[in-house]
Amino acid sequence: FKHPTPNDFKRTAEKVSGIQLDWYLNYWTQTTNTIDYAISSITDTTVVLENMGSMPMPLDVRVTYTDGTSEDLYIPLRMMLGTKPTSAKVLESWPWVQPTYTFTTKKNIKSVEIDPSKLMADIDSSNNTLETN
Repeated sequence: FKHPTPNDFKRTAEKVSGIQLDWYLNYWTQTTNTIDYAISSITDTTVVLENMGSMPMPLDVRVTYTDGTSEDLYIPLRMMLGTKPTSAKVLESWPWVQPTYTFTTKKNIKSVEIDPSKLMADIDSSNNTLETN
């Protein structure tokens, strides 16, 4: 038996999750970067999201349509080299160097919410929901 190292912890987490986690541990343990994602705009079937903070994160997004239905979406980061297990529809990965991310839906959108389960350490959640007029 030997005492586990931080690298042992990372390898175990990567093995269990199936996701590359170097980026995550580096940002959380070696920076003071902050998480702040926002919904920049909604136009009919198009949503523009913006990373206003300095830390990249994968996003859970809930879209509610004008017909009353809703859909959960998941946007992984390209640097993750994988996605978490999820029942949400997985969208194209977000290259973290791009400040905005745009996606379209097949139905008209009533509202969008980033992080509907409130698990992300977003420093300004006031810009995480937006309704169309």
